[in-house]
Amino acid sequence: MKKYFFLILVFPLITGVLFGQDDDDNRGFSYWNRTKIGGAGGVTPIVGMFDNKEIDKYLTSAGLPVLGSDPMYIVGGEGYGYIMFLKNVRMGGFGGSGTRSVNRIDPVGNIRKEVDYTISYGGFLMDYVQPVAYKLDVAIGATIGAGSVDITMRRDDGTFKEWDSLWTQYGNTSRTTSNYTHRLTGSFVTLNPHVNVEYTLLTWLQLRIGLGYPIMLSPEWKLDEKYDVNSVPSKIKASGYTINAGIMFGYFGW
Repeated sequence: MKKYFFLILVFPLITGVLFGQDDDDNRGFSYWNRTKIGGAGGVTPIVGMFDNKEIDKYLTSAGLPVLGSDPMYIVGGEGYGYIMFLKNVRMGGFGGSGTRSVNRIDPVGNIRKEVDYTISYGGFLMDYVQPVAYKLDVAIGATIGAGSVDITMRRDDGTFKEWDSLWTQYGNTSRTTSNYTHRLTGSFVTLNPHVNVEYTLLTWLQLRIGLGYPIMLSPEWKLDEKYDVNSVPSKIKASGYTINAGIMFGYFGW
């Protein structure tokens, strides 16, 4: 898998170099020496191919379906501008979040169980952009900032909810209620290296496709955003690569 990931990563760059050489022959100058200017913002949908084996163990033990190897779809957004004192370097910000859910009605007691598994990350963005052909660029960079894994666990018996009875259940510590919601939140320092191939359709419109590999470090886990949680498995995080696309609006000049 790592070998194929590397080939996918470098293929657009090699292809761009070949295109750039063809343009050099036809036009008499190199696009590699051009200077990028401008700025843009837009939507960057992402497909995350994450390793869910660790969280799947706990879903199985709770009697729920697993996340498995199916992708997570992340909605992202990005904005940036080129800084003029470093050639072809742009800075900005990125953020994205996606959720997958599993649920099951337990035949014992007719209890509905549901888990929402959410991954979010974003922060400061910095790219170096290399023109390789007419309207075609390769951007290599990273986002560094913060990320989180949110796991919301719900259990419900499907009965009619009435104000007084909810307070009665809450106050009765000797009775185990079938209805509750807990939220586990892991906060991380996140680094997301990436490479994008970008094609400018118009001076104000650009398309892109790329790869990333979010890395989550130094987790701190909380229960219901208040109580510390210890002994959380280190593999409960975004672990795997991402494929992104994007439509960017702004000014794409030379």
